[in-house]
Amino acid sequence: MRRSILLAAFALSACGKAEEPKSPGPPADVAMNFSQPFDARGSNPSWGLTIRGVQLTLTREGQAPIVATAPGAVIQPSEASSTGTLPDGQAMKVNLYASPCSDGVSDAKYGFSVEVALPDSSPLTGCGGPPATAARAKR
Repeated sequence: MRRSILLAAFALSACGKAEEPKSPGPPADVAMNFSQPFDARGSNPSWGLTIRGVQLTLTREGQAPIVATAPGAVIQPSEASSTGTLPDGQAMKVNLYASPCSDGVSDAKYGFSVEVALPDSSPLTGCGGPPATAARAKR
C-alpha cells in the first residue's frame, strides 16, 4: 500500500473587506509519497540521501553507503518521518519537514528540510525534494 505524505503550507490573504470571504490564493501544496523518488543532501559533513520506494540509501564522504528498509511513514501536518531498519538491525530515522530550505553552500532552494538520525552519531541536517529539484540544485 502506498502511503502519501501531504505536506501543505497555506498563504493567508491579508487584503479584503471584512464582509467579503477571504481567498487564500493557491496553496503552496507539496504532495510527497515515500514510495516516490526523493533526494536530500547536506553539508558539514557532506552527505546524500535517496528514497526509492521502501529503500533509504545514505551516502557520506569516505564511507560505504548505508541502506535501510522502511516499510511505512508516520504522517503529520507539514511533516513525515520514516524509520528504516539497517542490515545490523539498528534504526535510521528520516524526518521530512515542509519548509523552505537552503543548503548554505549554493543558492539552491528546496521545499523540504531533512534530518537523518543514525545510531551513535549526531543527526545530519540538510535539504531535499523530488529528484528534479535536487538536480537543478546541483547546477
